[in-house]
Amino acid sequence: MKGASRAERRRQRAPATEVLTATEHRAAGRLEKAELICRKILKKAPENIDALHLMGLVVLERGDPRQAIKFLSQVVARSPDFGHAHANLGNAYRAAARPDDARASYRRAIALQPRFAPAHTNLGLLLYEQGDLPAALSSCQRALQLDPDNPDVINNLANVCAASGQKEQAETLLRRALERAPDRPDIHVNLGNVLTDLGRPEDAAVYYERAIEIRPDLARAHIGLAISRRLSGDVAGAVDSYRDAIRSAPGQAAYWNDLGSTLRAVGRFAEAAEAFRQALAIDPNFADAYRNLAYCQQLAADEANLDRLAALVDHPTLPPEERVIAGFALGKALDNADQFDAAFAAYERANKTYRELRWRTGDRFDPEVLRRRVDEIITAYTPEFFAAAAGLGAASDLPVFIVGMPRSGTSLVEQIAATHSRVFGAGELKDIGKLSTGLGLANVDWNPAEIRRRADAHLERLRSLGRGADRVIDKLPDNVFQLGLIATLFPSARVVFCDRDPRDIALSCFFQKFSAGELTFSYDLAECGIRYWETARLMGHWHRVLPLRMLDMSYEALVSDPEGQSRRLIEFLGLAWEPACLNFHQTQRAVLTASSWQVRQPVYTRSVGRWMHYKQHLGPLLAVLHEEVDDCKMPT
Repeated sequence: MKGASRAERRRQRAPATEVLTATEHRAAGRLEKAELICRKILKKAPENIDALHLMGLVVLERGDPRQAIKFLSQVVARSPDFGHAHANLGNAYRAAARPDDARASYRRAIALQPRFAPAHTNLGLLLYEQGDLPAALSSCQRALQLDPDNPDVINNLANVCAASGQKEQAETLLRRALERAPDRPDIHVNLGNVLTDLGRPEDAAVYYERAIEIRPDLARAHIGLAISRRLSGDVAGAVDSYRDAIRSAPGQAAYWNDLGSTLRAVGRFAEAAEAFRQALAIDPNFADAYRNLAYCQQLAADEANLDRLAALVDHPTLPPEERVIAGFALGKALDNADQFDAAFAAYERANKTYRELRWRTGDRFDPEVLRRRVDEIITAYTPEFFAAAAGLGAASDLPVFIVGMPRSGTSLVEQIAATHSRVFGAGELKDIGKLSTGLGLANVDWNPAEIRRRADAHLERLRSLGRGADRVIDKLPDNVFQLGLIATLFPSARVVFCDRDPRDIALSCFFQKFSAGELTFSYDLAECGIRYWETARLMGHWHRVLPLRMLDMSYEALVSDPEGQSRRLIEFLGLAWEPACLNFHQTQRAVLTASSWQVRQPVYTRSVGRWMHYKQHLGPLLAVLHEEVDDCKMPT
C-alpha cells in the first residue's frame, strides 16, 4: 500500500502467508494445525475472507457441518459473488442433512461460475440422494464435459449411472477413473460393486482386494469382498471378510447382521444368533436382526420381545421398510409360539404395508401380464418347435434344474441331492435369465452358432462351480418359465418339478419377506393363489411337450418317506445311492435362501397341512384355489 510504513506492509502480508501455511497443512491432512492457524488469523482479523473460507472447509472435514455452515455463511454474506464458497456451503448443508439449502447453494454457485465442475457434480450427487436420477445424471454429465479428466467427477457420474441401471456404462467410467487415480480405494470398491451387480463376483473380488491392499481398514472393501465371496460360493471366505469388516468398524450393526446371515447359511446357528444379538446390542431398533433371530428359532415370544417388536412396527421415525421387517419378525415369533391368530394379524399388516410400498415404486404383480406370458410360452413351445430345434444346443448330463413354485420344497430337494459326493448344489443361479437376453421366445430362426456359444459358455461356468461334480444343480424355482430355452440349450439336462399343497405354498410365501423386485405376488393371498394356478398350468404344458428327462417330487411324499423318495431322486440323477443323502441336514454346504434353517433340520412333518392353523384367515386364497376341491395339486 503506497505511503504505508514497512511495519504496516508486513502486517498486511502476514494473514496471506498464514492462510497459505494453513492451506498446506490442510492439504497434508493436518487439520488441527490448519484450524489453529485459522483461528489465530480470525482473532486478529475476524472478517478475513480467505481465513473464514478455509476455516469452514477444515471444520467440515473434521465432521462438524454446523460450524462449517456458520463460517461459510459469513463468507458468502461478505463476498456474495464467491462461487467456490457457495459450492462449499452447499457441501456443508448436504452434510448437515439440509438438502433444500444445499441445492440452492449449488445452483447459486453454478449461476456465478457456470463452468465450475465440482458444483455440477455435487449437485448431481445431491439429486441422486433425493431420488431424482434423471436430473442427477444430467448434472454429473455436465460436470464431466467441463472436467473430463477429474477422477472424482468420473466416479460420481459412474455411481449415478449404476443407480440408474446403466451398469455397463458405470463399469467403463470407473475403469477410466482408475486410469487417472489407480490408488484410490473408493473407486476400486465402486467398480467391485458394479461388477457384483453385473453378476461377475470373481472379477469384483480383484478390485475389493486391491482396495484393501491400499487401505487395509476400509470396511466397505471388506464388505464388498464378503459379498463377492458369498456369491462365488466361498462362504467360509465370506465369513472371514465380514469379520475383517467388523474389526475395521465394530460399531456397525448391519455388519454383524450380515455376518449372522452368512453363518446361518452354513448351519452355524449358535454363532449366527450371537452375531444377531451383537447387532441388537449396537442398535436395539435393528428390526432385521430380530427377524433373523426368529428364523433361527432363537427369539422367544415372551412379553418383552413381543412388546419391543410391536413398538418397532409403530415406531414413528423408523423407515417404513424397517417397520415392515419388524412386522414379519413379530409374525414369526408368534407363529413359533403357536399363537396363530396373533401371528396372522402381524403378517397381514406387514404384507399390506409392504405391498403398498412396492406399488409406489411400480413394483407390482399383474395377473393379466402373467396369464399372457404363460399363454405366449405355451403357444411358442410346441412339439413341432422342439423337433425343429433338436441339435441346436450342447448335449451334457451336467445341468440339473429344480423348478416349481417358491416354497414348494425346492431347497430340501437340492440339499438331499447335493449331499451326494458327485453332485454340486449351486443354489439359485440367475444365469438362465441372462442367457435368454436378446433371444425372445421360441424362434426357428435362432442362430445355431449363437445358441451353441451360449450353451457352451454356461456349461463351462457350471464345470467351474462344480469342481469336478457329475451333476450341478440350479435351484431357481422361476426357471419353470425358461424350460423351453433350457431344453433347446441343454437337450440332455434333467428337470425336477417340486410340488406341495398349494395352501401351504401360498401361506409360506405370504409369511416371507422377499427382496424388493422378487415375488411381488407374495404379499397378497389371492395373488399367491393366482400365481400358483398359472405356474401349475405352465407345468402341465411342460409335462406334455418338454423333450427332457423329468421327475415330479412331492413335498408331502418326501417328508413321509424320506429314504424312498431320496433314492428315487438319486436314481433319476443317474447316480449310485449313497446313505449320506439321508443325513442331508449335516451337510456343510451353504444355503443362501429363506430355507437355510429348515434344511439343516432332520425331516419333519409339522409343515404339512400348516395352513389348517390359519384356515379361518385364508378366505381370499381358498376362493382362488376352489376350496371344495380337497386335494389341490398341480395338474399334469
